[in-house]
Amino acid sequence: MFFCFSGDILSDLIFWFIVSFISGSIPYSLIISSLIMKKDVRDVGDGNPGATNAWIIGGWQIGTIAMILDISKSAIPVSLAIREFSSISGFNSLTISLIALAPILGHAWSPLLKFKGGKALASSWGSWIALTGGIAFPLAMMFLAPLHAVQKNHAVTVTLSILGLLIASYYFIMVFAIPASGLTIVVFGTLNLLVVIYKHRKEYSEGVLFRGWIRNVSNLFG
Repeated sequence: MFFCFSGDILSDLIFWFIVSFISGSIPYSLIISSLIMKKDVRDVGDGNPGATNAWIIGGWQIGTIAMILDISKSAIPVSLAIREFSSISGFNSLTISLIALAPILGHAWSPLLKFKGGKALASSWGSWIALTGGIAFPLAMMFLAPLHAVQKNHAVTVTLSILGLLIASYYFIMVFAIPASGLTIVVFGTLNLLVVIYKHRKEYSEGVLFRGWIRNVSNLFG
């Protein structure tokens, strides 16, 4: 059943949704940068309190720490919830999908930042890692790295990467024993994609921005 919840499952869903949302709402990138660099990540880059701007302020060391924390704040509560629900009969795909979405919503609209948050890349990655038992970690790199290498529009890179994760994860369900079902991947992936599209909505008008080396190569054959 997709929309049917028993009383116990509904109470567990509410509990884990709240826990995951609160976990996701903690702005680690802002905290780390403020404590170590004495700078506000919202003063640089695109003005968002995310790991990318922490990287700009503090270099790869601070950026890496911030990214790990932002990934973990999704991956840990979602993994714990999956572990609990896997022992309960009657839980459904919507249950896990909503819990996996919760930390992403918490990051994107953090109550600790007056409901202004980041663009939810690292937090999305964390939920995908939890749902796929870690397979999403190398899969995301497989999509993010080449897309980032050939073009500069972050919105295009993130959107296509999540689409790739959705398709690839659905395939890997049939090959490997991963925690999430195919329906969970489709439901969560669709909801995640909608959040990411909304948070990046202003960047899509820029289109695909090829990097200089791509233009140089194309000119050689032009």
